[in-house]
Amino acid sequence: MKFFENNEDSNVFKRTTLIIIKLLITTILLYYIFYKYININKLLVAFTHIQYWLFFVVLFILFVNRYLGAYQTSYYFKKVFNIELGINYVFKVQLISSFFSFVLPGELAGGIVSWYMISDKSGKKMDTAAVIIFLRILSIITMVFFTFIGLVFEEKLSDLGLRNYLLILTVLLLLMYIPFVSIKAATAMKHFSQKIVEAVPLRYWRNYFVNLNSTLWDSMMVCSNADHSLILYTISMSMMWYLLVIIFFYFLMIMADINLPFQVSVWIIGVITFIQYLPVSFAGLGVRDISIIYILGEFYQVNPENSMILSTFYLASSLIFVLMGGLAVWLKSANHIQTTR
Repeated sequence: MKFFENNEDSNVFKRTTLIIIKLLITTILLYYIFYKYININKLLVAFTHIQYWLFFVVLFILFVNRYLGAYQTSYYFKKVFNIELGINYVFKVQLISSFFSFVLPGELAGGIVSWYMISDKSGKKMDTAAVIIFLRILSIITMVFFTFIGLVFEEKLSDLGLRNYLLILTVLLLLMYIPFVSIKAATAMKHFSQKIVEAVPLRYWRNYFVNLNSTLWDSMMVCSNADHSLILYTISMSMMWYLLVIIFFYFLMIMADINLPFQVSVWIIGVITFIQYLPVSFAGLGVRDISIIYILGEFYQVNPENSMILSTFYLASSLIFVLMGGLAVWLKSANHIQTTR
């Protein structure tokens, strides 16, 4: 008993230490940004040029985007497992998971919450995990694919001589969709990737990556065994979902008085999303801001004050849905307390 208590105390200490480190890194990065890049007077002037009415357009696009994601999950469950989850229920699950991703924080925490709530309603734990992993991998590949398309057509990169290499990588990423529609291709990819991860020198990490790789591809094979028309429809929904993400970011740039071509948002939003996934700061704060300031300033000579406004409203639009998720958690807890009395 004492061993488990000590182990739990150790885990709490590690989690607390990690949160403190992330908060420190976030604080340092934000201080550096305002010290190095931001002029407060210019920032206040930049705020006067914001088209605030576009924020409602941005929120509407983001709402449609999230509702499309809920529809995709609900539709897939209904067609493959004959389980009616309901779009509104999945939408609520997404809001709650986004709240826990922000509070705990971490994408993994949000994924676990989604799995728990959906599996609790569907009664299929392994199938739920397979679908969540399958759709998550599909969305990541879609995001990477569109990001590379944007990079291929980015004129600023043509002078660097990278266009042909990026085009090759884009074609290879397009081929990554094949395992989603072919069980044979998924099986072959599993064996191929397993050989790669087995080459990891450290035994602990090798075993971890082997198990992770096996779990991911097993989920892929379960879902790729579905009807091809269903898979293609699911892929098309992922593409529509990410196009809405790109449009969302494009309107954010317009709102922040950053007048750049549409194709710029195609690759920048993907790069920024990947950067903020790095678990080095709290909710991507600081990391996302400095990335936007550097990329827009380096490639397009955008004022850091406008870039900071863009990053701020990017966070604000996400926080609205996080707060909606928090409200859903509070209402669920309040209803539970009332029913138990």
